[in-house]
Amino acid sequence: MSLEEILESPRLMMKLSFPPVMLQLMEEACRAEPDFDVLGKIISMDPALSTTILTLVNSPFYGLSQEISDIKRAAIVLGTRELLNLAVTITYQKHISGNAGDSDYNVFSDWLLTVWGAIAAQLIASRICPDQADKVYLCCLLKDISLLFLRCASPQTLPYQTDMNSVARSYPAQDEEERKAWGINHGEVSSMLLDRWKMKTLDCPSLPNHHAIDELDSFDLPTQAVILATRWAEMELGNGASPFNVLQFEILLQNTLGMEEDTIEDFRSVCRTKFQSMLSTLGMGDDADETNFYSHSIKSLQSNYFMSLELLTAEGGVKSIARIIARHVKLNWDISEWELALKSPHTDSYTLYTSSADGVHKGEGGLSVEELPTGKKGGSIDISSHTSLFGRFVCSVGNLTPDEIKDLGLYFRFIGQAYEHYCAKQHLIEDRARTLNNLPLGIATLDMNGKLFDMNEEMARFLGGATASGEKFFSELFKTGLGIGLGRGWTDFLESEDHQSFSKIMCVSLRTGGIPRDACMYVSAYRQTRGDERMISVVMENVREVSESQVLALKQRDFLESLVDSMRDVVLTVDRRGNINYASARFSKIFLGRNIFDIATPVETFTGRWSPEIFDQKRSVLEVLLKRTDTAGRPFELVISRLAGPGERLLIVARDLTHIRRLEDKLKRQAIFDGLTDLFNHTQFNTLLAREITRSFRTGRPVGLLFFDLDGFKAVNDTKGHQAGDDVLRKVADVLKSELRSGMDFPCRYGGDEFGVIVTEVRAEALEKIGNRIRLRVEKGCSGMVTISGGMTVIRDGDTPDLMLNRADTATYRAKESGGNTLVWAE
Repeated sequence: MSLEEILESPRLMMKLSFPPVMLQLMEEACRAEPDFDVLGKIISMDPALSTTILTLVNSPFYGLSQEISDIKRAAIVLGTRELLNLAVTITYQKHISGNAGDSDYNVFSDWLLTVWGAIAAQLIASRICPDQADKVYLCCLLKDISLLFLRCASPQTLPYQTDMNSVARSYPAQDEEERKAWGINHGEVSSMLLDRWKMKTLDCPSLPNHHAIDELDSFDLPTQAVILATRWAEMELGNGASPFNVLQFEILLQNTLGMEEDTIEDFRSVCRTKFQSMLSTLGMGDDADETNFYSHSIKSLQSNYFMSLELLTAEGGVKSIARIIARHVKLNWDISEWELALKSPHTDSYTLYTSSADGVHKGEGGLSVEELPTGKKGGSIDISSHTSLFGRFVCSVGNLTPDEIKDLGLYFRFIGQAYEHYCAKQHLIEDRARTLNNLPLGIATLDMNGKLFDMNEEMARFLGGATASGEKFFSELFKTGLGIGLGRGWTDFLESEDHQSFSKIMCVSLRTGGIPRDACMYVSAYRQTRGDERMISVVMENVREVSESQVLALKQRDFLESLVDSMRDVVLTVDRRGNINYASARFSKIFLGRNIFDIATPVETFTGRWSPEIFDQKRSVLEVLLKRTDTAGRPFELVISRLAGPGERLLIVARDLTHIRRLEDKLKRQAIFDGLTDLFNHTQFNTLLAREITRSFRTGRPVGLLFFDLDGFKAVNDTKGHQAGDDVLRKVADVLKSELRSGMDFPCRYGGDEFGVIVTEVRAEALEKIGNRIRLRVEKGCSGMVTISGGMTVIRDGDTPDLMLNRADTATYRAKESGGNTLVWAE
């Protein structure tokens, strides 16, 4: 069933509409001042509701010194409005749970988001718009009613079919997919449902915008409260939320509400206590905090976050990661014996590490997921990020308190995020550095005058054991170490910007370990710019130590790298999840380490799902908006191909289409409009006239044609020049644009000083008035130098474009013969 069919189905609307008690509660909630007598009668209609409300009122959140045993006393202590909000929430939950019970829908995850969001919205509103706090609570509570309704009534109607037990959680491009499927987003559908269920007086303008976190400042304060609470719930309630993003949101909340960190923590504590009390009362509290962040303090989040940052600067390979983790768990939880499996940055296999009194030991490698250690010795914690498993930590937790075990789990959630980043970026840097040091290449960096900045060990060996300390010219070190100078070419390279590179091969005698040996040295130098700093890079190698085939391979590598770097296109390689692990040098700072699905959005013509599924094709070409440094994105064509070799890697070549699209727009405009007057051109005149004649015969609505040329135009050209003539033509065009109806009348430049005006839905007398208005304005605008002579006609039975144009053209000649500055009807 389509969305329209569901909303028009009396059976479904009756089945899923709110029960009478809920409707009466909502009606009372919409009043400026709820009446307790009415509220008491409504609640008394449902004894189970009364019992649940009293249980919640006596929960730890309200901290009452004496137990409340009747609804009237509860209203006196808490206030009628708070009691009303509790009643609405409990009734709403029971209604949704009851309908979900008829399907395979586990409403638990969505209800957590709903409850936290409503409580958080009321708290935020109490600070920024206190008079609207109760209304904000109800609006946030009901914002996703459409998604819950559709999940119960017709789940196949939802445009996304990922986690069907968590439909209230947002995901990228959700708004676009909903508008494509329904024409509106789910917030607008929620507003429609509330209207149909007679809740118009609730008035929740925030519903269509409750996910618009990027446009927060553009909305009123109640809407801001709903937006912040919606994002807060998704951040705090885990289920794939990044711990880094949780901390970032806490900072946003702190800045938006103008609160200190300790005050925000108190804020979270109030929200957490009421949330847990409500879940407990509703019998939903057993597993509420398994993957969630709300039970952790901000200080705990920050502490574990800062510990995880150490992984981002780790050096020494994956074993260094194991050493860092060993130090952390020993200092913070006194855990000294453990097993740790970590995923290889290059493959899908895992390596096992263990600890003992004498340190961390590397064990068996090449393990599959099935071979990872389990929790036979105690606790087992998966190290994961974005649903990908990066490792597992196993230890004995018998000596840890429940809070310490919970904090240890949080630590490894941060570790999972940090280790994913390490695999994508830092490990690649280490690999490159190790490869560079192991190659038989001497590498040095110089300033623009040839003075040495730094060099690797191989370059120092080539130069006879020279060091980089003090101010030394590379040419002098070279001559001292190898007994030969670099020659005049080196001096020219340093002195002239025209020389972008230097290369030379020379035979020398190297002294290593006091033993001379012949060598053939290839020296190359290049000017480079890194940020604001300019420098010279020097590479030197002994080509006699490399076989002919290796020399050829090195030259091909250099050629291919320079070829890729010189391309205007962006060259990327990505893994199966879309993470970019290589970008051509000119674009590496912009794209490296990002995800192609985050920075690129398909254009409207794309019909598939924008996800790694597109990689299943052997080769695909598609157009996207690609974000570089700007936020709007620019049009690029992506050519995606699979790469041969180990691991699932893909090659993406991105071609910038900006100039092509601009040229296309320019050509389209040139094909339609006259370049001087910006009126429709001769070709479009014929096309438009034929179209409007056909439309007139189909609809019975008349169309008229005014055709004229300019009296005195030749004299202006001859006496004042063609530029003056062009100005006259532009003035006439301006008159036509201002006098005619946009979208209904079509002014055209037929050629030279001839103009044609197609006027739709017009009778003869109206056409004549329009024509004379144009004639008088042209005469006035051109100070009498130029006037118009024209012919007019309206459509007749059997007319064609040629017949209408010929009649109007003939009438124009008669107008000329009669002295000009007049309009004549065609015979």
